[in-house]
Amino acid sequence: MSIGIVIALSNIEKSVDIDLIEEFFKTNKNIYICFVNNGSTDNTLDVLKLCEKKFAGRLSIVSIKNNKGNEAALKIGFRFLSNKLKFSSISFSTQFNFNELNSTAQFQRDILALN
Repeated sequence: MSIGIVIALSNIEKSVDIDLIEEFFKTNKNIYICFVNNGSTDNTLDVLKLCEKKFAGRLSIVSIKNNKGNEAALKIGFRFLSNKLKFSSISFSTQFNFNELNSTAQFQRDILALN
């Protein structure tokens, strides 16, 4: 059972905390994250590439050159995850907030446990 989470981001280079991502992955072993860089004009993509390298196999990046809006970015991320691996479920977020991600991950696990 693995869960994919798509997160659409734009211009958040100063908000990315690699230590928080590492802690998230320690407590959420079956989670795969796809960050969609939605037309960032700062160094968000560079920071996300560092994360992708550090957490290879648990995290991917899709980069969109020009901001397409959150809905389009999430669709692109869903398509990417759907073609990458087989997931029990795929969820999404438009915010880089690990409290929200932990809640989403727990919710997905609870739903899957009911099946």
